[in-house]
Amino acid sequence: MTSLIERLVHARRTRGEVSLEGAPTELVDAYPIQAAVLQALGAVVGGWKVGHDPKSGTPMGAPMHASGFIASGARFELRPGRPMIPEIEIAVRLGRDLPKRDLPKRPGKPYTRDDVLDACAEMLLGIELIERRIPPKDAPFALNLADDLGNIGYVLGPVAKDFRKLDLAGLHCKFWMGDEIANDRRGGHGKGDPLAPMVDWANAQCDHLGGLKAGQVVTLGSLTPMKAMTTPMQLAAELEGFGAVSLETA
Repeated sequence: MTSLIERLVHARRTRGEVSLEGAPTELVDAYPIQAAVLQALGAVVGGWKVGHDPKSGTPMGAPMHASGFIASGARFELRPGRPMIPEIEIAVRLGRDLPKRDLPKRPGKPYTRDDVLDACAEMLLGIELIERRIPPKDAPFALNLADDLGNIGYVLGPVAKDFRKLDLAGLHCKFWMGDEIANDRRGGHGKGDPLAPMVDWANAQCDHLGGLKAGQVVTLGSLTPMKAMTTPMQLAAELEGFGAVSLETA
């Protein structure tokens, strides 16, 4: 029987599914698996998606492969018969490293929101692309985390001007899936402040891939409700203070 890491690598390459044998049950056990899969693929960390375990509230992070970043307006091929979930998100590009501070050689106070904001070189609008490689029924959440929370790509949109002055929790977001308006409201982030997950992860970092580094893109969580798509359509979003981002799916 192949190992879980081998099956995850195969699923990444083929856009297939992963069986549950050998699945981790604790979040901490997911991080070495993330690293092993990335290394087996010869991939590079281009950024992170951050959030919280929906049950425990524990901060968590998953790498986004550099090869998965595409420009706004690009074309993306759907996997036939496999739903994809697009999420409109705010992301930041780090201007400097944010090493974990509670390590023996790096003592210091926990990062604050201002600390994290100061480390951001820019803030941008993006579309995260999620394609579940884990069967949704009865799968431990730690397995989903080990599989990078289903991330398959990320569309890089416009950069906000004067982002430090924006009220991130109250921005107006419109999102079209084809001709349907899937979202038209202010706010929408599960934590209110989109920077909250990044602050929490900066202080909790326990990945096996070197942590938060300058130049990486960190996406902060969805502003829009989860809605899967199975047929090709145009995706487009506008966010107050940022501009517009789009993707053509086929």
